[in-house]
Amino acid sequence: MLLTVAAALSLATTAFAASPMTVYATDGNGNEYQSLSTESSWMAIEVPLNALGGSVPGDLSIAVSGLPAGTYVTLDSVSTEGDNALLYVSVTRDDTSSNVNALAQINVNAGGSTLTTVQIPVYGAAYGE
Repeated sequence: MLLTVAAALSLATTAFAASPMTVYATDGNGNEYQSLSTESSWMAIEVPLNALGGSVPGDLSIAVSGLPAGTYVTLDSVSTEGDNALLYVSVTRDDTSSNVNALAQINVNAGGSTLTTVQIPVYGAAYGE
């Protein structure tokens, strides 16, 4: 019985560690958002510094997946606030005539390896040109 419980806890811990962490977006003024918005360049993704090894590496970059073709999240700058790194991003798309409702998987990279993976929804309403 104890072995079964120990094995279950071990598997649960492994599954939890392997899953991407969910983070929040912020405007840098203390307001938190549950998602990123398309056509924005003022939002930042809050990532705990401990997920980056305790500080912001000089060669920090991001690799984004999970978004529809033609939708992009690009890193503009990085700053720190308390125990968090603020990854300021621009969210753009090639076509505004269709909705975006996707979960972005963002690998935060430095030194040729992935430090952490975060996920955050990305939304955009369709509008005519």
